[in-house]
Amino acid sequence: MRIAAIIAFAIIFAYSCSSDSSSTPTTTVAQDKQNINNTIDDFYGCLNTLDDGDFSDFMLYSLFNSTDQTYNDSWIRSVLDNFEAQYSTLIVNDKLQFATLKGTYVWDIATQTWSKTNNSSKIVLIFPSTDTAITNDAELSLNSYSDTSTSFNGVNYWLPSAANLTLKRNNLEVFSMNISNVTFQTGTNFTMPLTATINIYTAPFTHSFQWNRISNTKFKLDYTSSTPQGCGTTWSNTFELQDSDYGNITSVAEDLKTLNGSLQEGNLKVEYSINTEAISAYTDPTAAQINSNINAEVFYNNAKIGDLSYVDVNGQSEIFITYSDGTTENIDVYVGDLETQVNNIFANYLN
Repeated sequence: MRIAAIIAFAIIFAYSCSSDSSSTPTTTVAQDKQNINNTIDDFYGCLNTLDDGDFSDFMLYSLFNSTDQTYNDSWIRSVLDNFEAQYSTLIVNDKLQFATLKGTYVWDIATQTWSKTNNSSKIVLIFPSTDTAITNDAELSLNSYSDTSTSFNGVNYWLPSAANLTLKRNNLEVFSMNISNVTFQTGTNFTMPLTATINIYTAPFTHSFQWNRISNTKFKLDYTSSTPQGCGTTWSNTFELQDSDYGNITSVAEDLKTLNGSLQEGNLKVEYSINTEAISAYTDPTAAQINSNINAEVFYNNAKIGDLSYVDVNGQSEIFITYSDGTTENIDVYVGDLETQVNNIFANYLN
């Protein structure tokens, strides 16, 4: 989708690594270009931090084939299947059986079975993270859980209203998730979430999501991430729907009216506003029609350094940045090799 390309460029700023800067609020175009290049370099550095992190190491060790890097969760699934065969199904009628399954369960490598000891507060699974491991080096713990009955198109589901989950390998926490303050609008055939706070740790990244309904048709989603190494981002979006008939939401084109947001990392910020209702009225919008309904501005130290816009190049829509002196440049000069860089960094996951 063409609209997504502008936001995709903005995300490059958002996922780059933070850095201190003594630059003055006003910069030259040459400095602006260097600041963008530095941000892209930091972005790739943060991807390397993610790839080298303990969570990535766990994924490669436990869920990816070591020879051809293909996803393989057969061991984890077999361990969980054995658990359910010995004790009970984890989910019954779409409801997690937290209260009845509380206990500490330890995998016996020799017999390939579980043993249970009492635990009145949580569910703990202690097991080997691979089928070749000689010790129980992994620990998955559901420390707390509560849920709420919801309805979507007349079908009832139990969704978590609060939960806390941790995953350790060799006594080192590699993943955690904490869900809190989840509320829903009930009483209709489509249960709309009103508030939610979700914190996720994928070592070494900490991610925080905050969802709020502002009015019947407006919603706000805030996201932040950070690492001890200095990577981080703040991303805020406000969505406005055409109406509050949530049960009949079908698509962005049909139901989203406007999208406004900002992405900030260090001294770089992108602010954007999109009139999706107006763009959706066109069957095949031109670059000019898109530009008249999208505004995307780039800032450095809160001083504007450029605008992002679409330009028709040989029949193709390309994204250009217009600098403060009026000169323009295709953003490919910054992100043209993005796919290659990402593939190189995550080569262990990508064939």
